[in-house]
Amino acid sequence: MKLNEHKKTYYALLGVTARASQEEIRSAYRKKAREFHPDVCNRFDADEMFKLINKAYTTLKDQKKRQEYNEKLMEDIFQKQVVDPSKKHIKSFYYPFKVVEDDEG
Repeated sequence: MKLNEHKKTYYALLGVTARASQEEIRSAYRKKAREFHPDVCNRFDADEMFKLINKAYTTLKDQKKRQEYNEKLMEDIFQKQVVDPSKKHIKSFYYPFKVVEDDEG
């Protein structure tokens, strides 16, 4: 099971914002860890969710890892916003304006 199947980011997985303090991240981690602990939770994916929550906390509690994660996250968001002309939906785009060429050129 991958992170994308549940939440988009580690922040969303823990239920905090990207501007959350270390205390807020720690508190959210403890709450989620208790909720999804395999000995307590009866969900079929509790073990994998618990591992994801631990990975998210391990990344976000360390300032260096958190900064690297934020940079990668911003890069991924930027890449999704840039229009890639090789995409199928862009190839079939209808250009509504007539192109007029100048013969005197």
